[in-house]
Amino acid sequence: MSNGVSAYPVGWPSTATIPYNLGGSTSGKYTDRNGKTFDGTGWTVVDIDGAFRTDNPVFKTTAGKSKVIAEACFGQKTGTTWGSLCKSQAWTSRPLPGDPSAGYWSAYTSGISRPSDSPDNICRDSNNPDTPQYCHHYHGTATAGVMVGQQTGRLETDGTQLFYTGVAPGAQVFTLKVGGGTGTIANAGWPINSVVDALNYVYSMATGMDGWPLYIAAVNISANGSSIAGELPCGTGSEGARIDEIAGKLKAMHIAVVMVAGNDAMNGGTGTWTCGKNVIVVGATCITNPTVPTDYTNISQKVALFAPVGTANRTTGDFVLAPWAGAGSFYVRGTSFAAPQVAAAFAVLRQKFGPDPSVDALAQLMKATGKPLTGQRAGLAAPGASVLNIKAALDGPTPAADPAWANRQ
Repeated sequence: MSNGVSAYPVGWPSTATIPYNLGGSTSGKYTDRNGKTFDGTGWTVVDIDGAFRTDNPVFKTTAGKSKVIAEACFGQKTGTTWGSLCKSQAWTSRPLPGDPSAGYWSAYTSGISRPSDSPDNICRDSNNPDTPQYCHHYHGTATAGVMVGQQTGRLETDGTQLFYTGVAPGAQVFTLKVGGGTGTIANAGWPINSVVDALNYVYSMATGMDGWPLYIAAVNISANGSSIAGELPCGTGSEGARIDEIAGKLKAMHIAVVMVAGNDAMNGGTGTWTCGKNVIVVGATCITNPTVPTDYTNISQKVALFAPVGTANRTTGDFVLAPWAGAGSFYVRGTSFAAPQVAAAFAVLRQKFGPDPSVDALAQLMKATGKPLTGQRAGLAAPGASVLNIKAALDGPTPAADPAWANRQ
């Protein structure tokens, strides 16, 4: 095989490894026309999700060093059915929107000393370990692994040794756990107040980054609120408006906020959290037909970028590998695993083009150099919508520096 490693079983498709589909090798390297290689080194991505297993070997470098440079947890101390899912008791209060007298509680724990689903987690689902639950770790482990995972072996149930690799294995990751709280879809593990708190935490980190070793390229949120038809702008004070406000602050700091289109096969709509102009909404395409949207992805004029995920069908080859579990024959599907591909692509492009281009300039570069979307639903997406190709973006025109960024204080 000319574009990857030689450890794959005979007949095993290279397309099962995500970076290969984006113009890279199966080990997550992208070589531009000048022969220079990029993998996101020097940059950091942030993943906001329900829980993580940061002890998964995919989060170790070849030298054995953790790629997870910080963890944090955000949740509500009281007033919820589940209670706090944050182990730390370092609580910080702030008023709920519209009710200054109400107390909302946030907490975070830094460090990498334990997996987020530690045995003392009150909603660990020991009886159903392979099904994503309210605070389950599999979803977050997979989304973070799609972004930065080191090439790692996985033993299938049939005894086959397979490998998976993240989009930007040279990058590092902040894992931010949403640890419960109130608000829409709280019972699904995505309370809006905790999500906004996590985004505000990223902003606080970014504004005080003199002490941090690495730049932040992007934030991934593999949720969309609730799938909804229509493409109206965010209503005043809505959940989408709250997310878009902080996303705009991060965007001004050249940090992209990337979210999913959703998995309800909706035409002409995405989600209640993706209504703003400052978030990048990503859909999913097939693997066997990589420019054709999957049957489950939502599509609207908000969606200009897609990434190949497939339908988790190993028989047809329409699947990719991600660190969902340590062993077995389970394959991920959904826009949850498309958005982190785009988020990680920002790290790879930042490695080449640096911090000066705006988020919009890099997003436009990805759109302009990607493969044009095809298929019956292609016309429902944004004009010129395309499928991510990192190799092509690296070979594209150098994006201009943002004058506002250059003149910042």
